[in-house]
Amino acid sequence: MEQNRAIENETHSGSGNHIPWLEWLASGLGFLLALCVFGFIGWQALHDATSSPAIMVAATETSQVAGGYRVIFEARNVGGAAAAQVRIEGTISGGSGPETSSVILDYIPGHSARKGGLFFTQNPQSGHLSLRAAGFAKP
Repeated sequence: MEQNRAIENETHSGSGNHIPWLEWLASGLGFLLALCVFGFIGWQALHDATSSPAIMVAATETSQVAGGYRVIFEARNVGGAAAAQVRIEGTISGGSGPETSSVILDYIPGHSARKGGLFFTQNPQSGHLSLRAAGFAKP
């Protein structure tokens, strides 16, 4: 009986030092995942945020409203850095002379878009509508 207990104790004490292969695999995958996350954050911090804002503006919808016309636009920041106080200008040329309208968007983060609207008295579809980002400030 004592001999069986001694053998049983030896087998249990020896198995405590053995780490199963599945545990090694899980810890290795966790380590690789953590390295990838920290590497991506570091790469973004060094490369992406240092690029200046680049605002592209495109009209998405034109509709008639009381007193004139409304042009809905999307301002997309394709640069890595954010832009604040982004001034968007729209000009309709043709018809009874050029007409300009502008709006200021508070903030456009890097790699994102914001929508806004401009009002005109002339029909934007009867003349040439041009939209542009006129300026921004660093946040």
